[in-house]
Amino acid sequence: MGQLAIPPEVLNRTQRALAATLWHYTTTPVAKPYYVRGCIPDLEEPRVTVALWAGPSAREKRNLYLSFPLVSGGVPVSATQVTLGLLRLGRGVHLFGSTGQWFDGKRVLNGSTLLDDVVAPSLPAENDEQYGVRGFYYERPGQLRQY
Repeated sequence: MGQLAIPPEVLNRTQRALAATLWHYTTTPVAKPYYVRGCIPDLEEPRVTVALWAGPSAREKRNLYLSFPLVSGGVPVSATQVTLGLLRLGRGVHLFGSTGQWFDGKRVLNGSTLLDDVVAPSLPAENDEQYGVRGFYYERPGQLRQY
């Protein structure tokens, strides 16, 4: 990975904004039938893994783990872009490549194509989502882990 032109504090704000935004979809489907199970920050790259399940009582085979970049073409990817990308899951058929990563025993898929043609809104403001967690994950319903 080359030198990033994006300051780390911008990535931190974006990650916190993303976790805060996706938190809402743990009880509301982001795209039927998928609920957000987690928003897990990557420790090595400016990426996030979004864990989805097909409802709180979904079987393991229906879980999805999608990897999204937080920087694309040297420009930050906003929380809004990732959320709008996830909403596309409810429309049409999507093909996902593998990222080569595994999470919770399942392969993480590349969700970058969901971000294609999603208009980039402005960067998060200095005071937006400064505080709060950078991510979360439900091991099982009711078992929350925060990052």
